[in-house]
Amino acid sequence: MTANRWVVLGALFLARSALGYHFQSVASVSPLLVEDLGIDFTEIGTLIGFFSLLGVLTALPSGFLAQYFGERRMCLFGLAMMALGGFVMWLGDGFALISVGRIIAGTGGVVITVVMVKIVGDLFEGKEVVTAMAVLMNSWPVGIALGLYTQGAMAEAWGWQAVFLTAGIGSFVGMLLVAILYRPAAPIVARPVQRLAITRMEAAKVSLAGVVWVLYNAGYLMVLSFGPAMLVLRGMDVAAAGLLLANATFVYMFAIPLGGWLSQKLARPNLVMVSCFALGALMVALAPVVDAPLPLFILAAIFIGIPTGNVMALTVETVRAEHRNTGTGLYHTWNHAGLFVGPAFAGWIVTQTGDPATAMYFGGVTMVLAIVALGGLRTLQWREARAG
Repeated sequence: MTANRWVVLGALFLARSALGYHFQSVASVSPLLVEDLGIDFTEIGTLIGFFSLLGVLTALPSGFLAQYFGERRMCLFGLAMMALGGFVMWLGDGFALISVGRIIAGTGGVVITVVMVKIVGDLFEGKEVVTAMAVLMNSWPVGIALGLYTQGAMAEAWGWQAVFLTAGIGSFVGMLLVAILYRPAAPIVARPVQRLAITRMEAAKVSLAGVVWVLYNAGYLMVLSFGPAMLVLRGMDVAAAGLLLANATFVYMFAIPLGGWLSQKLARPNLVMVSCFALGALMVALAPVVDAPLPLFILAAIFIGIPTGNVMALTVETVRAEHRNTGTGLYHTWNHAGLFVGPAFAGWIVTQTGDPATAMYFGGVTMVLAIVALGGLRTLQWREARAG
């Protein structure tokens, strides 16, 4: 392993940024895909969701496969799949082949999401692990912001195929960085896969935690997925629409660590989550009805970024340490199920109404439903504590 673990973290950060860039690629060029390929917004939403389709099946076993084959091998495998998926999408000339590439890339993304958390946890100890995890988690919005800043202009200059090719190249470069800079301290020895272990109550609680995460994140997911199309319909070009949303996403990157500090100071996680869910829902739902939506998109990014740490912590508090591998996998399973179903359903709504703004209203509703799901989780925890 390289002597400087922060260098390894830097390589992981850049590689995972490619994941965010990859994810955003379809949404950024969606108006051009509709125009050039003749597909509708139901298919656009499905393409966006396909990035998480196989995550429903692979999130749970990814951690255990990493135990058997080694985290480095699995991480490189995931990045290789992301690169391959980008190249397949580049060659695609219709919905079918682009879908295949999207599924391949997204499945690789699931693998690196699970494995990189384990790698960072092993590399850092004590208080440093909090900082290191925050850096790793911020790679996702960094990649999305980079995509929003560049993909629209790139597509207008060289075609939407260039965006998919760049996503594949970025993933390949990330794979090379990890291969060069990360070496496990000990030789890899195949270990038997651990038994999946979790109680019914833990499964119910961590599933509700996963539902909270899905519903709350759906608000900004709708902005990222259908915001470019909404702005283009208003008269913006693709590059300008991406730039506007990139500015809001840039703020989101800073809202996440600010929210962690604020939540720690207040020590009122329920208050932080409920208030931010409600305010974020209001900002997302109001954005389509104003002439200048940028301030509302920025406010939405702030309110959605602030409770991120609190929502992620729900996984830790709902499952005992000895069952955390299974619990985390189950949590990610719910997450990827929502990331597949949500955009596809929202795309269908947009197709029925003919207005991408309806996806914003859908996102606002899901964030309100996240408050309901959080209430269900807290009720379950209260009943368990009372029975105990």
